Amino acid sequence: MTLPQLSLLCFLGLSLGLMGPSSAQAKTRDAALKLTPEICITSSETQACDVYIELQWELAKDELICILSDNAAYPKWCSDSVSTHTLSMKIHTMTDIQFVMVSKNSNQTLAGAKLKITSASQPQVRRRYRNPWSLF
Repeated sequence: MTLPQLSLLCFLGLSLGLMGPSSAQAKTRDAALKLTPEICITSSETQACDVYIELQWELAKDELICILSDNAAYPKWCSDSVSTHTLSMKIHTMTDIQFVMVSKNSNQTLAGAKLKITSASQPQVRRRYRNPWSLF
């Protein structure tokens, strides 16, 4: 093997290694789960987020799916028809929620989305400190 061929193989191996398993899975599984909105902004850290969200999904082949979340207040939801591609719900939470779409038949994970909860930062008050001996 010549040096240019060896360099090319090393480059390809490094590129594939850096892509990681998530990039490879995204290409092998033709499924996407989109969450709208993805971020909920609250006025303070102690205030809960109240928002209507919509989950939309696309699949390479039509199949029944289920949507799971890591929040016990939002139980498992499963579709009854392969023509259903959206789910809307009202969310009331103080923590982030991870949604996962799985195949209803095989329970295989197809895609995921995350709702992030963030509090608005309070405006910082800038105080001017003046030395008592200052002339200005």
